[in-house]
Amino acid sequence: MPVRNLLATVALAASFTLPAPAMAQENWDFTATAYGWFAGLSGTVETPVGDLEADVDFGDILESLDIAFLGAFEARKERLTLIADLQYFDLSSDVDAPTGAFFSGGETDTQTVLLSAYAAYALIDNSNVRFDVGGGLRYTHADIDTNLFGQDPASDVSVSVDGDYVDLLIAARLTGNFTDRLYGLAFADVGGFGIENSSDLTWQTAGAIGYRFSKTWSALGGYRHLSIHREFGPTDTTTVVSGPFLGFQASF
Repeated sequence: MPVRNLLATVALAASFTLPAPAMAQENWDFTATAYGWFAGLSGTVETPVGDLEADVDFGDILESLDIAFLGAFEARKERLTLIADLQYFDLSSDVDAPTGAFFSGGETDTQTVLLSAYAAYALIDNSNVRFDVGGGLRYTHADIDTNLFGQDPASDVSVSVDGDYVDLLIAARLTGNFTDRLYGLAFADVGGFGIENSSDLTWQTAGAIGYRFSKTWSALGGYRHLSIHREFGPTDTTTVVSGPFLGFQASF
């Protein structure tokens, strides 16, 4: 999960978009968001020869990223909100060799797909504040190939981990209008809980300030933190990704 979520880097899209000012709705309102997440990563992968640790800042991830695609879409009608968020990453990165092991270093190649879907209901919905609570599911597929370089090619070690799973999520979002154009939002979810094949624990938080240029277009920037802990068979992985993000939204 470390370098499988080496992920969330320069991407496109956020699943915590701001709803338009509250008003009576007869039809659905839709919002699409594009954003860049300028995140750093720290993570650990447990292997038979010791723990592999990665600590990569945003600049290093940019150099390691092969391809990334993120997209989010939201549909809202009165107090009901539906959100879909897709993230795909293909990247490679150097990792530190286990302490005390006879390796000069290592590298990891990772392909990751994260698909999240939420349904939320607004407990508070007025012209200035909206508070949504709900839940959803996050599907994750990770394919991680790790190579450790020994003193000679014969002593190299390769570890491959792949699999997919679904996490149950509980989520909440608070949005508020400071002025007609300036707004703020806070978002959080938590899930996994070790149910069946899911993560032992996954959670994220985000906060942002946004500005509406028009009824259709707006921009927002803030900070996002994501943490995932899970076992892939005998392999225990932990990933923490956090950093600022900047995005643009289109409402229609």
